[in-house]
Amino acid sequence: MIDRRTLIASGIALGTARAAWASPRADSKRRAIDAIQLPPGFNGALAYGRGGKIEHVRYVGKADIEAGTMVSPATQFKLGSASKWLTSVAVLRLVDQKRMALDAPITTYLPDFRRDTGERVLVKHLLSNTSGIPDLLTRQIATEPELRTSTASAAAIVRRFAGGDLTFEPGQGWDYAALNWAILAAIVERVTGEPLAQLVGTLVLRPLRMSGTGFAQSDQPAMPSLAAAYASVTPPVRKMAPVPPFLAASGNGASTVQDAMRAAHGVFHGPILSAASRQELTTVRWADQEYALGGRVHPIDGALWAWETGKVQAYRTHIAHRLANSETVVIFNTTDMPQSEITNWVEAIALA
Repeated sequence: MIDRRTLIASGIALGTARAAWASPRADSKRRAIDAIQLPPGFNGALAYGRGGKIEHVRYVGKADIEAGTMVSPATQFKLGSASKWLTSVAVLRLVDQKRMALDAPITTYLPDFRRDTGERVLVKHLLSNTSGIPDLLTRQIATEPELRTSTASAAAIVRRFAGGDLTFEPGQGWDYAALNWAILAAIVERVTGEPLAQLVGTLVLRPLRMSGTGFAQSDQPAMPSLAAAYASVTPPVRKMAPVPPFLAASGNGASTVQDAMRAAHGVFHGPILSAASRQELTTVRWADQEYALGGRVHPIDGALWAWETGKVQAYRTHIAHRLANSETVVIFNTTDMPQSEITNWVEAIALA
């Protein structure tokens, strides 16, 4: 008899809810996942679930090539920009608690912000990347690498980099700017008095029972189950870098496959958000990018899917969730592959 751990370690598909395979729909998803021809050296996971529970998952390759550690259910993967989704949920929880408002200008919460722009840019513009505030932060990181290991607060980063002239009228353009999310972090921390990572834990992770999720950054506990990421697997060449805490809102989250499933179901079908806030979360604000608040909404064969993607260093993340009936596809990868190829796999699984 083949041991369960052997199946996981070898990368052979392993469904965690075998009884569900009797369902024609679940069986078609299993076949679709198993049929994907992975590139040589792929390290990661592909999964399908319903109602927040995994029905089939395929763990492949190594979480740490040098140590020989295999990818497993406990393996954590950096979420990259899918972290924006968790931040958006935390902000919407504060909105539901009447502590913040999406239509409030920046200066409501940061009275020292440049007034002529801060009175025109609203919280919802930051969450949808339509603020028009130029991303002077990202430009400076290219010439000031010390920023990557900086312990500066989000508020300090805002004071230094958020004073530029608007490049377009708020709501009338789109720019995927990390600075938007540093401003959001500064607002949230000013409103609550808590660091953003701690607040997301309180408002989102714990209510959704996401015990394997946290923030991979210098001011947080080490994540021993975090997979290493590689620009090359033969020979192994790591592609990882320190991430400063002031970027927590935009790209520092790390999670497991099971937690990603729990999050998708809980956010869109559970009681964590009001119906009004769920509607706000999935209302597209910039059609060309399918961008809503902190993530996209993508149509597949007439059905709408929440479309949470991430790319940081060599990590790739895709969490797709069918809004109508709580189906979730999760793909995590640590080998610097094209995001477009992962997107094609997600769509193939969704259509199966």
